[in-house]
Amino acid sequence: MKGGFFMNKKLICSLISILIASNMMIGCEKDKNVIKQTSPSPKAVAKSSFSNNDLIYFIMTDRFYNGDKSNDKDVDSSNPKAYHGGDIKGIIEKLDYIKSIGTTAIWLTPVVENENGGYHGYWTKDFYKVDPHLGTLEDLQTLVKEAHKRDIKVVLDYVVNHTGYKTNWLSDGKHNDWFHPEMPISDFNDKEQCEKGWLCGLPDLNQENPEVKDYLIKNSLWWIENTGIDGMRLDTVKHVSTNFWKDFSSAIKDKYPKFYLLGEVWSDDVSYLQKYINSGIDGVTNYSLFNGMKNAFKTSGSTNSLVTAIENEGKFTNPTLNGIFIDNHDNKRFISDAGENSEAYLRLALAFEMTYPSIPVIYYGTEIAMEGGDDPDNRRDMEWQKIDNSNTLSFCKKLAALRTTVPAFKSSEIKVLDYDSNYLVYLRGKDKNSVVVAMNTENKDCSIKVKVPYASSEYVDLITSKIFKVDNGVIDLNLKGIDFVMLQPK
Repeated sequence: MKGGFFMNKKLICSLISILIASNMMIGCEKDKNVIKQTSPSPKAVAKSSFSNNDLIYFIMTDRFYNGDKSNDKDVDSSNPKAYHGGDIKGIIEKLDYIKSIGTTAIWLTPVVENENGGYHGYWTKDFYKVDPHLGTLEDLQTLVKEAHKRDIKVVLDYVVNHTGYKTNWLSDGKHNDWFHPEMPISDFNDKEQCEKGWLCGLPDLNQENPEVKDYLIKNSLWWIENTGIDGMRLDTVKHVSTNFWKDFSSAIKDKYPKFYLLGEVWSDDVSYLQKYINSGIDGVTNYSLFNGMKNAFKTSGSTNSLVTAIENEGKFTNPTLNGIFIDNHDNKRFISDAGENSEAYLRLALAFEMTYPSIPVIYYGTEIAMEGGDDPDNRRDMEWQKIDNSNTLSFCKKLAALRTTVPAFKSSEIKVLDYDSNYLVYLRGKDKNSVVVAMNTENKDCSIKVKVPYASSEYVDLITSKIFKVDNGVIDLNLKGIDFVMLQPK
């Protein structure tokens, strides 16, 4: 947002009795356990962990595809803040399309039951139920199973910071100490406000309370055990203390060592981002590179901030596990923010994102150049009518194919060879497996002398197959405006 635990039978029975008596759950605890009995836990988490060879496709479930008309309650597609009918069965129907893009993992916005109006999933009503607008637990289990058949991992968005505005925990008299005192956040640089304030007025959970911490950890394990998901994208991470994340990460990793945790930390301060990785989270949504790309790939942009962001990557212990993105559900669509020649700039941005040694996150619709302004305009329904004639989609597929076939793009190394405010040249890989990427970000032709690091008489552009001659270790490049090449020794 900004957008099962395993126990023996005796312990489970005892816990159920305690929870029913104290009414600690949102919703009905009895219903939760009926689901567990009638829907056996699927096989454990996928064996492979995440790496920079992965490609995540990020889906806002309600806005993707309507696969089940029977759950279309409250649907009003003309209202950008209402339900639009997308659901889990819709994603299942489109898994082959998702796979065709080169996807190795999908990330879904939260699927837990939300209070009225929570089409996006971030206003939790019941932590133990799938939102009926989206489907059932059985649907989610089927999605994971079908995704795994296609070698696609599944990441669920998970929220521990807050509940929905109207949670009955605020009024039942039994959960008064489960929340921080109501306080708006006026200064997001103030740690106290950030971690204990009510973000956008949402009731802020008090994770310092051992009962709250225990509840959230057990709930997260319940979702893993009962669905077989491979990872979680953790919402509003900086609004929760690192002490909690240490305990949360440890509890999950103890049982599922290869489970992937991607934290949303809205900051471009790399040292600050690393603090949360130190708490046990595998990677973060990389706002440092996001801002660098946004400033470089646009009308009158400059590569300087992008180069600075690349240099700052050395402050991360393992930047390859971070998520790199050019737009999402909290920010304007790239195509609507880049200004003139936006589709050409989108090609540059995608080329950089897909050749950078981290995990690219493609927001649904970006692969077909969907437009969208500020929230909620950036959450439009997926425009399926565009996929058959989308040049951007074909381009994305080609980039994804190169990621899987070119050894340089599987490496964890990147080195800036040359740049000024209007062009960028960087190296991926080493020696004969290296690739030199050169980008012209200005809307006019550019001549660059590229000193290639590997002794070869010819290099070939992986995009156009054009051959470039090497003279005394240098290639004279003449790049058209807003264009790039990916040069590999021949």
